[in-house]
Amino acid sequence: MKILSNAKTFKYLSLSTLVGCCCMSSAYADFVQDSQTSINLRNFYMNRDFSDVPNKDIGSWSQAVSGRFESGYTDTPLQVGLDVGLQYALRLSDHNAERPDTILPYDTAQGKQERDYLKAGATLKLKYKESELKIGELYPRMPVAYIDESRQLVTTYAGAAFETKAIKDLKLSAGRITHINSREDDEFKKLSLFVGAGPRYESDGLNFVGLDYNFTPKVFGAYWFGQLEDIYQQNYVNAAYSTKVGQSKIKVDARYFHNKEDGDALYGKIDSQSYGLQTAIQNGAHTLVAGIQQNKGESIFPTLAGYAPQPFLQTWSTLGFIKPEEFTWHILYSHDFKEHGVPGLKMTLRYLNGSNIYRAGLKDNEESEANFILGYQVPEGRFKNLGFEWRHIRAESKYGAGYTPGADFVENRLITTYNYKF
Repeated sequence: MKILSNAKTFKYLSLSTLVGCCCMSSAYADFVQDSQTSINLRNFYMNRDFSDVPNKDIGSWSQAVSGRFESGYTDTPLQVGLDVGLQYALRLSDHNAERPDTILPYDTAQGKQERDYLKAGATLKLKYKESELKIGELYPRMPVAYIDESRQLVTTYAGAAFETKAIKDLKLSAGRITHINSREDDEFKKLSLFVGAGPRYESDGLNFVGLDYNFTPKVFGAYWFGQLEDIYQQNYVNAAYSTKVGQSKIKVDARYFHNKEDGDALYGKIDSQSYGLQTAIQNGAHTLVAGIQQNKGESIFPTLAGYAPQPFLQTWSTLGFIKPEEFTWHILYSHDFKEHGVPGLKMTLRYLNGSNIYRAGLKDNEESEANFILGYQVPEGRFKNLGFEWRHIRAESKYGAGYTPGADFVENRLITTYNYKF
């Protein structure tokens, strides 16, 4: 197992700070009394079978255990708190171990997946009234940076993030992220652009500011700006309207991204825009979502290296649907079986189709993806919080998912989870 120095630093700093705080005066009673500690077990199996490539399939089977301590806050004018997290995963089978699968670390020298890996991190929390500053390991869910929970261990980041709700109906966010600890890695690395093969150029950091505002109980708006220094700038605008008609809840959601190169433009010119419009209708156990997205510009939509996701794109999925000039329509249907006497059981069907993809020399390039998701979480009793999920994915692309002819694939994920809170 490879445990890196920065992970050790987080761990030892966290433990020493925690012990010190717990031994202080009664002003720190809320630090402990309001704390939460949890352990999460996750068994993850994935197999992706390609239709016509030399290596027919990739995937792995692994078991993970994660522990997290989230403190309360000290009873002081400037409230202080501390979060500490550990994530560990062990590969259970050697099947496909000679090929990277973006789930477990891959040793290129030995040509084999790592047997196990460990992540460790800590976050210092400083709170004053309606404002909070977090320094250390971050779990952002923002248009400019987002964690990844889609595989085994969770992608996290390092930096500083500030958030305040001091103004009514407005949430202001700002900060700087300097490192990413991606889902298949056990160390924090400087940020870069995801480009697949090719040289890696690193940025000193991602600066961001965001405004989320509730104009009325039904109308929401947001603007975010992100600057990955010397690589790209990103602007995000969102407007959403929610209402209720009879027993149905309806939401209309419009989103726009504009991306261009920044500073020294280490990866050259970036020309990418994305327009998305989506409508969601929820009535009892039924949820129906449909929408369209149009990409403009000659560049692929920029994302962070380390397989960082971009779920603020309404078409985000396994294929991404982020290629130049791509037009995508998508539809989703979800059903909750609670009304049928089976609480905790949910089913989701989703289909996406992208066409008119721009690439020099190729015409009529298109791709599609179909998802079937069946999940069950025990709602009560001795096995409460025990969950099961089967995710079936079929992806087809005229010129391949990565512009490699014949790279269509069928993928299955089987996930068992259990979360225990002390």
